[in-house]
Amino acid sequence: MSVDTTGTGAVVKPFRIDIPQSEVDDLQRRLEQTRWSEPLDVADGVGGIARATLERLFARWRDDYDWNREQESLNRFAQIRVDVDGQPVHAVHVRSDRLDAVPLVLLHGWPSTFAEYRDVIEPLTSPARENDPAFHVIVPSLPGYGFSTPSPGVGWNYRRMATAVVGLVEALGYDCYLVHGSDAGQAVAESIAREFPERVIGLHINVGGVRFASQHATETPADDKQRAAIERLQSYLKDKSGYAFLQSTRPETLSYGLTDSPIGQLAWIAEKFIEWGDPGFPVDDDHILTTVSLYWFTRTAASAARFYRESYALGAVEPAVEVPTAVAAFPNDIVPAVREWAESSFDIVQWTDMEAGAHFAALERPDLLIGSIQKFAASLA
Repeated sequence: MSVDTTGTGAVVKPFRIDIPQSEVDDLQRRLEQTRWSEPLDVADGVGGIARATLERLFARWRDDYDWNREQESLNRFAQIRVDVDGQPVHAVHVRSDRLDAVPLVLLHGWPSTFAEYRDVIEPLTSPARENDPAFHVIVPSLPGYGFSTPSPGVGWNYRRMATAVVGLVEALGYDCYLVHGSDAGQAVAESIAREFPERVIGLHINVGGVRFASQHATETPADDKQRAAIERLQSYLKDKSGYAFLQSTRPETLSYGLTDSPIGQLAWIAEKFIEWGDPGFPVDDDHILTTVSLYWFTRTAASAARFYRESYALGAVEPAVEVPTAVAAFPNDIVPAVREWAESSFDIVQWTDMEAGAHFAALERPDLLIGSIQKFAASLA
């Protein structure tokens, strides 16, 4: 049943993932007919993803991975779609049974999807300990990603996405909430906190260190943390940032190959899970394949990549976020976060240097992420 929860005309429609079997069969046919490039005996990160790594993932995708099983697993979470600003916006929406539960919005980045948060939803809505905070969890697919399609066209930068997410959450009946974001989702979460501070109880982020290290790259490092961040930034810019340059300049050209070639889409996304992940807590192969499958079935290679072009075009240094902010700093992220550099952009009331984890913390160390969000919520109560 469709429900207008606000009287504004924003209709909340139940949603269930249902990829036609013909699409699954077409993917299988394409995988069987894959044409490989000439192999080179190199390790991951030397010119891209290693052949051995890609072959392992490809064989699993072709021979053993079960999309229909994964689809049912994702469908155990209640989902909805709402039209906002002419764009369908999809979200997982799971309410807690606890009367004191607080609304919490979790925002993914690229190359992730809403499924990145699958392991934290139930512990956040139904915490094991009675004294731990509980949440009504909303996990949107950013416009142009996953089931927030069809492609939203041009103009969908992080500011416009922030407005769409606010519209989605309002349609669900929430006026005030916590917001968490990582990667592109961090930019959207920051924009929500900046433009709609009256709605945001607090902002929680896996703060990306690339931006802040870039702002301070020409300065003399004050300590070993700053020195390590600048060195990691230099390595990233020299050898690992080609994807961002392509997606910010030629997302359309890139997308034709990714939309037509399963192995191309697999290589493009899997490389990031390998390079940006914590080697001590690797992301499960089947989650990588689920992520790639979601991009494949929804044909969102172009609209997701377009976020880079649209957002980079803003070219603005944004004002500081003034709502209370908590930072979960994971040590093995692309560039480690440095508190002194971040303080000028946020009202930081909680900073946690995590013991492990990297760019995909909700998958690598969900326990640490959950604990940080719960601690922050308790401090604001």
